[in-house]
Amino acid sequence: MLTKTDPAWNSSKELTEARKQINQLDESIVALLAKRFETAARIGSIKEKQGLPVFDPTREEAVLERVTSFDPNRDTRQYLWNIYRSIMENTRQFEHDSKEKPKK
Repeated sequence: MLTKTDPAWNSSKELTEARKQINQLDESIVALLAKRFETAARIGSIKEKQGLPVFDPTREEAVLERVTSFDPNRDTRQYLWNIYRSIMENTRQFEHDSKEKPKK
């Protein structure tokens, strides 16, 4: 068991605090993604009314370029690109699935 005088105590406390921060960030990210899905469903309805396809590769490429440009760290831009590509793929699937569900 660690005691406050043990050098590993600060390291363990630091790890606990960092994990707490990650948990808080995860909560924020999930809340924002939920809003993104809601908005995507609305966009999907608009596209359906206008006879537009769910997938617009030009728009998606522009979104990827835009969001990765917000990252000041060039070393993580490719990771953000990958994350956003996955978000958009899942959003498209959500739009598609939402269209197939019967309206309540």
